Amino acid sequence: MAVTSKRFAKGQATTTLTTVYTVPASTTSFLKALTICNTAASGEVDFTMTLGGTKIINSHKLKAFDTITIPFLDQIILAGETIQVQSAGNAASFFISGKEVT
Repeated sequence: MAVTSKRFAKGQATTTLTTVYTVPASTTSFLKALTICNTAASGEVDFTMTLGGTKIINSHKLKAFDTITIPFLDQIILAGETIQVQSAGNAASFFISGKEVT
């Protein structure tokens, strides 16, 4: 059994729910940490995230220039399942890391 630490995704969320990571075949992934930042100079932004088709963050409001880090998510994602993100106004950047076990 091999365990590999990995950055699952990073970038700017869009206004549509978008897949940013898919667990490879014959692999189990562990979502470890998430950082979200509202890069807009003014106004709140809503951020949504799904794991394996289930919303775990639903339209969470981030204030202008606010950053949230969740360091210990410890969620299991199975082969073929995805991580999807979305933000109103294209103003939320994200960084998602974890481990893959094969």
